[in-house]
Amino acid sequence: MEANVKEFGIHLCDLGDKEQGIVHVIGPELGLTNPGMVIVCGDSHTATHGAFGAMAFGIGTSEVEHVLATQTIWQTKPKNMGVHVHGKLPKGVYAKDVILGLIAREGVAFGNGYSVEYYGETIEGLTMEERMSICNMTIEGGAKYGCIKPDQTTFDYIKGRKYAPEDYETAVADWKMLYTDSPDDFDKIIDFDVSDLAPQVSWGTNPGMTVGVTTPFPEIKDEDDRKAYDYIGLKPGQTAQDIPVTYAFFGSCTNGRLSDLKAAAKVMKATTLIRK
Repeated sequence: MEANVKEFGIHLCDLGDKEQGIVHVIGPELGLTNPGMVIVCGDSHTATHGAFGAMAFGIGTSEVEHVLATQTIWQTKPKNMGVHVHGKLPKGVYAKDVILGLIAREGVAFGNGYSVEYYGETIEGLTMEERMSICNMTIEGGAKYGCIKPDQTTFDYIKGRKYAPEDYETAVADWKMLYTDSPDDFDKIIDFDVSDLAPQVSWGTNPGMTVGVTTPFPEIKDEDDRKAYDYIGLKPGQTAQDIPVTYAFFGSCTNGRLSDLKAAAKVMKATTLIRK
């Protein structure tokens, strides 16, 4: 029996097109990313879309070819992990500090074999851009993907965007059903209180090599630490405050949205005023 495959076309957004861009940036901005979708792409940070309650993860080149040809993909079901994030974020602490702090505490392999859902009062109070930052870096903790329950913040963000569903109210009614019924449904739960979380700074070559901005960099405990210190040019016992800022880069896929640039501009403006 022949497979009944629906014909589909691919809309080309060539260089210079207003809709051309990084998939996990342009997708949300255009309203193409919706709750409940399965989104795959040849980019490990495809997990960004999970902020909308989508199941999103990076795939390899051969898998991309298979998806384009069949609109299907073979996967092994991961176990479910819940990360309960609670507490009021201190001043100067943002979403990226949350995910860096989690990875620094739990390690770069804490999510191996799992899909991760972030929940709790802290997560509910985040903007969509902040939620995207957290889901974006979930794969840095070894997880298959990260996601957050869609709520009113999600619905308001999608509403009115170019490719948002035409029958928006019906879509929202469906999206409201996409949530984990109970923490008991998770195979594993990690509790993360961010009440005392400091701004996070990495001293090494992976996100797990991270400490608070005033915390001294740790002693060398293995060859990986030694290589990281040699490569970065730092030493144990130093703090981030000891490092003069000569160049700063803004625009990574984790923190490259307008709201991130505005936050950076405020810091730069305040620093300039102090120096004057």
